Amino acid sequence: MTIVHDRVPDMDKYPPLPDIILDNVPHISWAFEMSEITGMTLLMIWLVVLTFHKHRFILARRFFSIAGTIFLLRCVTMLITSLSVPGVHLDCKPAPYGTWAKRLHAAYVIWSGGGMSIQGVRTCGDYIFSGHTVSLTLLNFFITEYTSRRIYFLHTFTWVCNCFGVFFILAAHEHYSIDVFIAFYITSRLFLYYHTLVNNRALFKSHQGFDAKRTWFYFPLFSFFEQNIDGRIPNEFEMPVTFEDFGAMASRFSHKFSEITDRVPTKAKHREKSKPE
Repeated sequence: MTIVHDRVPDMDKYPPLPDIILDNVPHISWAFEMSEITGMTLLMIWLVVLTFHKHRFILARRFFSIAGTIFLLRCVTMLITSLSVPGVHLDCKPAPYGTWAKRLHAAYVIWSGGGMSIQGVRTCGDYIFSGHTVSLTLLNFFITEYTSRRIYFLHTFTWVCNCFGVFFILAAHEHYSIDVFIAFYITSRLFLYYHTLVNNRALFKSHQGFDAKRTWFYFPLFSFFEQNIDGRIPNEFEMPVTFEDFGAMASRFSHKFSEITDRVPTKAKHREKSKPE
């Protein structure tokens, strides 16, 4: 992001591009903050699901692997082509950071703020494709996938948040329509492809098969992460820490403490015996 900020086109020389949605939707100043609040709501729901899900570590691994892949692709696409600023209300100018130390500091500010404007982060030039749309869509898909199908209210609510979050992004004129469309398409397709592969155990039954070799070649991390997963993950929930766990930890602590206390007098007696008479 710090590199593309250096390459953002001059707003006086390159006006906003024609956009069928942005040209017909008036600018709403508070819309982008609302999209981030919507994303934070989905994030809180996902953290609750992740905390109490029985297979929480598998879910977290899948979430970070898919999100990392998408945002790595986003780094490439926004670096290749620099679109003009989509709204005249935005104050985006090239920001030459100079040294790499200043670039790293700016990257740390963006990372620590989660790339959100409500945290005081302002980025320019990172248009293709929308990272906010990626986050909204990915959180929505993971929540609906790893909760019971009978919780219709929750699934409807997450889809409404996803759709309204995308609308708020466009209403804020922070991204072009093509940015949002590409982000939703790539995120949804990669999520569906990943879970289609992981739920199709026929690819892994024969490691000599052509499909298994092709999957290993094109998706090496997928083959590594999912090699011990046997089909679909059941949506089972449990307490992350039970009273038995507390009892086991207390027992181990008391055992270690007793070992330490037993050693102290032994060492003292050894020192007394070693003293010359």
